[in-house]
Amino acid sequence: MCRKQGLEAKRRCGFSGEEKRGPRRAVWVRGRVAIEECPKSAVTAASVEWLERFFAWRFAGGGDVTGLAARDADAILTLEAEWRSVSGKRNNESI
Repeated sequence: MCRKQGLEAKRRCGFSGEEKRGPRRAVWVRGRVAIEECPKSAVTAASVEWLERFFAWRFAGGGDVTGLAARDADAILTLEAEWRSVSGKRNNESI
């Protein structure tokens, strides 16, 4: 979509080389998170895998993370905290 509209330099798409990107600046901001390149190009197979693991854990009822490797528990608890933060904001907005 960005390429069709000629926006890959403006949005600093990671698919373009650094020399073809526009100047460094925030191109996507949500809450406390900002990124200096198009978030679509920042998503990797590994990040998708972490999200899939989180949703599998969450929709299986969540539960105890003490049996997980520390890295996995940390990732799941971080994603859970972010999920609650965003979900709480959405619930408050609808009131």
